[in-house]
Amino acid sequence: MGLPEMLEESLEIYRQNFALLFGLALIPALLSAVFVTISNLWLTLPGARELEPLLIAAMVISYILLLLTAFIGYGAQIWAAGQVIMGKSVGFGEAWMAVLKRSGALLLTLLLAFFPMLAGLALCFVGVLVTGVIFFAVLEQIILLEGIAYFRAISRHVQLVYPNWEWARVLGFYLASYVIVMLAQTLLGWAGMVLSLAVQIAREALPLSAQLGMSALGQLWQQLANALVMPYWSVFLTLLYFDLRARREGHDLQVLLARWDELGSGAKKLWGHEARETGQGTG
Repeated sequence: MGLPEMLEESLEIYRQNFALLFGLALIPALLSAVFVTISNLWLTLPGARELEPLLIAAMVISYILLLLTAFIGYGAQIWAAGQVIMGKSVGFGEAWMAVLKRSGALLLTLLLAFFPMLAGLALCFVGVLVTGVIFFAVLEQIILLEGIAYFRAISRHVQLVYPNWEWARVLGFYLASYVIVMLAQTLLGWAGMVLSLAVQIAREALPLSAQLGMSALGQLWQQLANALVMPYWSVFLTLLYFDLRARREGHDLQVLLARWDELGSGAKKLWGHEARETGQGTG
């Protein structure tokens, strides 16, 4: 599947399942808005010097909670997108529980994959991009959707991404989708950034209540923009994972495409064609 077709197909899947995917992203976004606002109090409160140790502790705790909620929420979006693509029914609570049950294995596997990725530092920035794609691009999809973890999951990822210069295609798709998503997020979240910047510029002129209100509103706006955009990227990367499987294991696509009629025509034509080619090659 080419990049335009995959972008279009991802948008269609997101549109059809907007309530579920946006809802999964919304809870972490709202919690993140609260955590970031709390962590920024030391910049806003006039007597912050006296409360500096307490505020620093609150900032550290808030950022840890922010990372945890964002991590689990992103995983829930991936799991839900995978179930939708495979034609299975998905529940809101079911998606959260599926990720929570595997959160330990997911976190440890990502940590294990981080070390070989660092080998790319020997080849400068470009090297990190290459090793990052080889070891990380769809690793979360493998852990959550295939139920394997640790070195097995990392080995499986390399088998899908590395052969026959497939990593270069994945890198191109990954960077292109990242740029599109970041541009959309920036355009949607510009008002929140303006409000946060206004608080910094007019700190002396604005009353404390106005500073706190504008800061909280700015964070909320940015997090809502993030919640609106990031599920699309989750769907895109999950579709990329299934596309990699289709290219490597086209004869097993019946399992992946159980609800054939609900997928877009681009995915049907591509995966059907590849399944036939693989069948002919193995026959």
